[in-house]
Amino acid sequence: MAFVILTLLPSLLYGDVFELTNGDKVEGNIVREIGDLVSIRKLDGSIVTLDRSEIKNIKKSSTPLDEYKKRADSVKDNDLTGQIDMAKWCQSRGLDAQAKVHWKMVLNLSPDQFDARKALGYVWIGGDWYLAGSKEAKNRQKELDSTPAEELPEVPDELPLPEWERTKVNPLPGLPPINKDTTVIILQADEKMGRTKVESSGLKYQLNRMGGKVRFAEGDVNKASHVLKVKIRCFFVRQQDFYGAPIANIFQGEATMELLERTPEGKLKRLHTSKVKLPFSASTRRPKEVGLRYTYYVTLEAVSSRVSKWPWLKRKGAKPLPAPE
Repeated sequence: MAFVILTLLPSLLYGDVFELTNGDKVEGNIVREIGDLVSIRKLDGSIVTLDRSEIKNIKKSSTPLDEYKKRADSVKDNDLTGQIDMAKWCQSRGLDAQAKVHWKMVLNLSPDQFDARKALGYVWIGGDWYLAGSKEAKNRQKELDSTPAEELPEVPDELPLPEWERTKVNPLPGLPPINKDTTVIILQADEKMGRTKVESSGLKYQLNRMGGKVRFAEGDVNKASHVLKVKIRCFFVRQQDFYGAPIANIFQGEATMELLERTPEGKLKRLHTSKVKLPFSASTRRPKEVGLRYTYYVTLEAVSSRVSKWPWLKRKGAKPLPAPE
């Protein structure tokens, strides 16, 4: 932590109070003296240059930066709660530059931390964070706004419990054991429903339904010969109105998939890549959680179906899985 602070504020670790002949006060540190000119870096980072005759008195006084140095030195880089507290403390003292440093460290530890995203100017649009007002944010919002409500598949009235929730012990007992001819593909998944990480993922279950001489499993990506990266986002898009009356909630499931193979040189090269996008509609009387859950279920089916049809997997004996209706 000390390195970050020293890099950011090399001359602001200790602050003085400069009492001026006109009665004003300037808090900061002397950064340059040339003849009778004295340059002072103020607490907000700006620099003011004064004639020495304008300075009546200099008091060595504790400033927010002195307290900041003490507090920051006591917080570890990997202390999420400590970094959040430091960022909020800096904001309350007007130390905006320092607060920004700590909010960025919060995001390194917790990428979806709401207060940090808000403080750094991010907005949540369609399953991901975007800088407010950026070209990417505008394009993403425009894309979502163009999703029609007409002729979209509807979320069914009843959602059956998915297979991976029913069979926790051995979800696929019919698969043959892994042997020397089996290629183990390490699964690297990033799944969210709304802003929440999926707690009970069905991705591995769905993928392993294709069988053949491949198995999808968790493991160390750095040691894997093959890696499947999957990013899934299921989110509420908007409420559809008809002459001011709400008629439907629009949901969408999106996924990107990438199959990688390690070369003899140790680098990962891409074998296949695909994307899926599935919009749905549901009555506004139904809880949004139900719509999100169904969207996630069907998105998983679409992902596994698309992956099972990749030529590399078909050569490994994987059977094509049906796409969701």
